Amino acid sequence: MANTYVLAGGCGCCCLFVIALIVMLAMSFAKVETSQWALRYNWWSESVGKEPITQAGVQYVGVGNYLITFPATNKYCYFRNFDNSFTPDKDDVFQPPITVRTNDGLKVRLEMEFVYRLQMANLYHLYMLVGNAGYRNTMVHLAEGVITEHATKFSAQAFYGDRGDVADAFKAAITEALAKHLFIDVQSFQLQPAHFPQAYAAAIVETQEMKQDIQVAEQENKTKVIRKQTELFNARQLANQIIIKAEGNAQQILLANQADVAQYKYRQQVLAEGYSKALDFFGGQDAVPHFLEYMKLEALKAHNSTAKTIKLNPIA
Repeated sequence: MANTYVLAGGCGCCCLFVIALIVMLAMSFAKVETSQWALRYNWWSESVGKEPITQAGVQYVGVGNYLITFPATNKYCYFRNFDNSFTPDKDDVFQPPITVRTNDGLKVRLEMEFVYRLQMANLYHLYMLVGNAGYRNTMVHLAEGVITEHATKFSAQAFYGDRGDVADAFKAAITEALAKHLFIDVQSFQLQPAHFPQAYAAAIVETQEMKQDIQVAEQENKTKVIRKQTELFNARQLANQIIIKAEGNAQQILLANQADVAQYKYRQQVLAEGYSKALDFFGGQDAVPHFLEYMKLEALKAHNSTAKTIKLNPIA
């Protein structure tokens, strides 16, 4: 009977040992998600491993040890006013707009957002500096300080007239500060339209309306100038066409007159030569009377006798 109790006690101890061993083995593993990086925390030495774990999956950490996880993807930090329809991600940061003063003393509320990512190689330094979750609050305070300081370098007009330049300056300042002091890289930055005091905002609206009126007037003036320039160009083209046509007509008339004169001179020259030969043919003292008589006969032969009757008087 005693042996039976001893055997049963031994079996119980073995079972408890196996169960304890299984539990300890189960507690020696931890899982890293695909969107996470991790540092190994050693419970026995109360220390953190310097090398980050970047491979997703189940990792052996040892009995009593565990993983300190960090986001491995891009995250957002908002300084915005959102309605209830917006659902934030658990790792994103949401803060109200930042109130700043410009270099001319005007109080302005700024809405902005930036995308950030932790530096994988510096996870250990980040943890030793602020812990695994404290970097969010530190990042918010650091970003607010940088924006508040750099806002004093710009006038109120720059926040609605040159917002691109202001956004570039803010991005450069935040990128430098977070990378230097908190081991965080800023991926992108967006500055929303600023919120001004009511009187100043009304003045901005009035100024914009006046600028639009000026732009419309300038555009109308340009349109009228272009229209008049077109009319002047068309008138000059028409005048050039008239001048070219008139010069062509004058040249044509000149050439026709020159041709008529040349023909007339040639005809007169031929007639003169003919008359000269005729006078030579009838030579002598009575050459002229005989030549005239000959011309009358030639005219008579060429005349149509049915049209007229011509009376010829004999030469005395």
